[in-house]
Amino acid sequence: MAQYPELNGRVVAITGAAQGIGAVAAREFAAQGAHVALIDIARAEGEQVAAALVADKHSARYFHTDISDEASVQRSFAQVVEAFGGLDVLVNCAGGYTKMLNIEQMPVEEFDKVVSLNLRGTFLTCKTAIPHLKRSKAGRIINISSISGRTVHATSSPAYGAAKAGVIQLTRFLAWELGPHNITANSIAPITTLTPRVAALRTPEQVEQMAATIPLRRLAEPIDHVNAMLWLASDAASYINGVSLDVNGGRVMF
Repeated sequence: MAQYPELNGRVVAITGAAQGIGAVAAREFAAQGAHVALIDIARAEGEQVAAALVADKHSARYFHTDISDEASVQRSFAQVVEAFGGLDVLVNCAGGYTKMLNIEQMPVEEFDKVVSLNLRGTFLTCKTAIPHLKRSKAGRIINISSISGRTVHATSSPAYGAAKAGVIQLTRFLAWELGPHNITANSIAPITTLTPRVAALRTPEQVEQMAATIPLRRLAEPIDHVNAMLWLASDAASYINGVSLDVNGGRVMF
């Protein structure tokens, strides 16, 4: 694991930190010496991840948050700043969908739900974080999009793909508006990642078939994406702004 000494002492807020990629991100930023705020709606899982980090002598705390609710987001970020004294990095990992429906089948309520979680939630956390990031000497926004926001996949939700494409464009606007304040905003577009949830939904044969479509012949692991996050948060990436970084093993190339 690459070491970024400059991340030591910085305050990093991570949404979706209770599981999957977000939980791994929380662990790795904490290992760099950052103060980590775990922001998630899943209280039990979030508290468990935070407790494990604290047990390992890291600085971490869980904040119960519904990122699609403005009041909840504002309350949590105020608590983060009060607890840690500021905010330097925002990582938006929260998102997803639960129903595989085509456009014709999809109820409007389902579309709104998916867009609210993946796009509205990212907008709310970014908007709320901006005043605090402006007081940082190295403000960073890292939004997690998806390969589904970059191209069409038959195995993805149209609502999810549309929302994740929106995340990429929102990130560009953030980069344009916040650059003068020395805040960078970038997005990462992961491929299907072998998290416990993904593994539980697929047989080993299905995982093998999916891996065969990728030039590197394996699915991504959460750490593949977290390595990109750490770099984007570091001083080494201080001039990278408005980029959508494809972390997909060469499955889709632009």
